[in-house]
Amino acid sequence: MRSTYWKRWTVLAVLAALPSTACDDENPFRNTTPQVFGGENQIWELGLPAFPSGWDFSSAQRIFVGTDEISGGAGAFLLDARPDGTLVFRPFSTFVVPGVSGVRTGIQDLGAVPYESVEEVPEGGYSDVNDSAGVAVQPGHVYAFRVTRQQGGIVPINYAKLGVIEIGTEFPGQQSRFVRFRWSYQVQPLNRRVVD
Repeated sequence: MRSTYWKRWTVLAVLAALPSTACDDENPFRNTTPQVFGGENQIWELGLPAFPSGWDFSSAQRIFVGTDEISGGAGAFLLDARPDGTLVFRPFSTFVVPGVSGVRTGIQDLGAVPYESVEEVPEGGYSDVNDSAGVAVQPGHVYAFRVTRQQGGIVPINYAKLGVIEIGTEFPGQQSRFVRFRWSYQVQPLNRRVVD
């Protein structure tokens, strides 16, 4: 009899605790370990076939337009140019057939601030994920990225930051601009902290 009483009490205590813990934790990905990784890389303007022109934070990989098969699930952003020549970061999903990409990226220019000073990126204020005009690229500026990736019925939101180190031209007199940048990506969804 005593054993039955303790079993019931234990079950009731566990059931009573469940709703309160679920309410306290707003992040359904809280069991994912927070981890920031990053590095330094370079991408080239979209107008150059067979050169890297895009970037995917989650795989730390350049997207080679013209040489690689491009899936709708790859890539966070592309380096492109507006008709007036302004170099821009634009969501990768605006390059593939609309509605096909499982990745949606919002971009925000945080201005000419020290890269190290951006420890946490904003929650809001990002460009529309369908904005093919893109966000102008400026040397010395830091950019925040909000990346959602469709994974079955789950749509995690991850954050990243990118600091433009240099905008250059590979070959004088030719359309061969590149951007060299530092980047940091937070693995834990919904965590906006982009430093270790």
